[in-house]
Amino acid sequence: MLGHRCTQCRRVAFPPDPYGCEKCGAPHTDLEEFVLEAKGTVRAVATVHRHHHASPPTPFTVAVIDLVGGPVIKAIVAGGEVRVGVVVEGVLVEDVEDPEGTVMVDLQFRVVT
Repeated sequence: MLGHRCTQCRRVAFPPDPYGCEKCGAPHTDLEEFVLEAKGTVRAVATVHRHHHASPPTPFTVAVIDLVGGPVIKAIVAGGEVRVGVVVEGVLVEDVEDPEGTVMVDLQFRVVT
């Protein structure tokens, strides 16, 4: 996972923000690429039963994840019992096909067993 880190205050962010640092206000020129490990610990969990898109099919689980060495993100978590405190890792999952036939890929997380 590619994020960024502010060279002024060292804040790490994902996804990268092209405008600058949200913490100290440094301009985008003070941001450097930062590789994040796609692994973390679940902080909170919610199950989605209805939403406005066909993909992913409901119900699905969304978690707040503390990434190893990085920021806190929200992401879909599938597989295994998703609960606060479990370790999860990122995986790329084929999602929907666009009108031109290109299959979109989505970053989701899975419970590490």
